[in-house]
This record gives sequence, structure tokens and C-alpha cells, in this order.
Amino acid sequence: MKNDMQIQQEVLSELEHDDNIPTGAIGVEVHQGVVKLAGRIGDPATEKRAELDALRVTGVTRVVLDLGVQTR
Repeated sequence: MKNDMQIQQEVLSELEHDDNIPTGAIGVEVHQGVVKLAGRIGDPATEKRAELDALRVTGVTRVVLDLGVQTR
């Protein structure tokens, strides 16, 4: 079973390898397998992609989104 730190690193890696998500735009916190994604992003589609990236990681039980969409 993975600990929260391992899950956090794997989620960060998934986000970094997603070309549609700006590097460093999303912070990741994990508590007992629940992943919280926080930050500012460009559009709702990016929010969904980030959620799906996190859910791909084994050990993630739920994803909580705290992502604001920046308007220009």
C-alpha cells in the first residue's frame, strides 16, 4: 500500500507529463488517499484533465478540486 507522499509524487508526475496542464499550475495535497488539487488554471477542460490524471494513480480514493479558472 502506498503512503500519501508516494501518491503525491505520482500525481505530480502525472500532471507534469500532461502537455495540456501548465507545469506548476496545480498544487497537490494528499491525506489518506484523498487528493486535493489546488491552483489557477485556464479553462474547465484542464480541470477535468487534472482530475483524470490524479485518478489514474493507484491508491487515490477520491479527488477534491479547488481549482479556479482564470479569465482574461
